[in-house]
Amino acid sequence: MSFSLVEKSRIRYHLGYLEVSPAPSITFGVPALTQTNFLVERAIDLVLYEAEDRVRKLVDVLDVIECRMIDAQQYLVASQLDSLQIRADHIDKLEDEYSRWASRLADILGCPLYPGSSKFRKLFRDVGSGSIPVRG
Repeated sequence: MSFSLVEKSRIRYHLGYLEVSPAPSITFGVPALTQTNFLVERAIDLVLYEAEDRVRKLVDVLDVIECRMIDAQQYLVASQLDSLQIRADHIDKLEDEYSRWASRLADILGCPLYPGSSKFRKLFRDVGSGSIPVRG
């Protein structure tokens, strides 16, 4: 068994990779990271059969966190409802959790998160432009 095209798309999405056909080496003035694209595509194809369910579970967790971030937008209007007080940093905390679980997915696949993705901007804030952090 292997991943369907839809599952591969979800994996790429949650790792922050582009969902477009291959483009020229420069996109909107920014070098396209074709090396990392190759890494994630190859990693998806090489996932061990025994690990496929674990990858699917992580993708499902990421889907749920993203849905919670979308649902949390309705709470941006007020900080308190009767005696219930909403955390001001609720969505930020969900983004931190999203990054945590996306990093676990990247660890299983042995590929980097896409450093050009805005969803991981906090993780790459201290990394120089165009650099990919080394895990170790």
